[in-house]
Amino acid sequence: MNIVNDILNRSTPIETLESIDYKTLKQNHINKKKPVVIKGFAKDWGATKNWNLDYFLDLEDDKDITLLSGNFIKEDNRYKNSTFRDYILKLKDAEANQQTVKDYLTTLDIFNYFPHLNGDTDFSIFEKCTAVNDVTAWIGPKGTISGFHNDTGKNFYAQIKGKKMFILASTKYNQNFYPSDKYINGAVASQVDINNFSPEKFPKFMEAEFKSVVLEPGDALYVPSKWWHYVQSFDTSISISNFGYSQLELFSLRALNFLHRRGFYKSKNCFCCKK
Repeated sequence: MNIVNDILNRSTPIETLESIDYKTLKQNHINKKKPVVIKGFAKDWGATKNWNLDYFLDLEDDKDITLLSGNFIKEDNRYKNSTFRDYILKLKDAEANQQTVKDYLTTLDIFNYFPHLNGDTDFSIFEKCTAVNDVTAWIGPKGTISGFHNDTGKNFYAQIKGKKMFILASTKYNQNFYPSDKYINGAVASQVDINNFSPEKFPKFMEAEFKSVVLEPGDALYVPSKWWHYVQSFDTSISISNFGYSQLELFSLRALNFLHRRGFYKSKNCFCCKK
């Protein structure tokens, strides 16, 4: 049973501001672990003004990438190999011919791949509040879904192209989300699939309170650390996510990933390793 619309109907809006400064972001949202939407925060970025599929095709360098398919958090899929250019061509062809594409590009270290694009974003007010930052790109087709999960890092998320819906829930509802014991680097997945929901299996889930928003190009969303969130693309989408960590959080993440990759921590119980 798909309950996405049921959740949206009972959700409340996320607080929305027209602008924000470092002090307000830190005191009212980061320190209080409270999400916020900033309308038009990234509207003047070079990324928002210039990036689209044709712009990416004009980049001189091509790079090897890995893609995911379907709902990564809920489905037992694995990475696929491609090149950046081939994938962008696939998205363009799907748009032109109204075809369905399930593959998407997630957590791409875009400024390492294409260093000359580094000046096209400005997360400076967020980076004043964090010790270490990890900026990655998300590029995918209409209909891309990330099931409910939470992230170790604070997430400042900017929508560049297309519309994308977020549904959030506070950490106080952790038990309502039936956390999975599968390993994900820097995240925890919920066992609940709201696109194929079982009320008998997860009876406490609908007791949680939800917030929701649809981001448009140029909008930004702050998602506090460990807040649960579900994400769905309404269009072909380009987004930039900045994960902010303390030094301790980053050390812990790297240590667990090191142990996992070498088979000492949940080596056969994860979302990431190839079978």
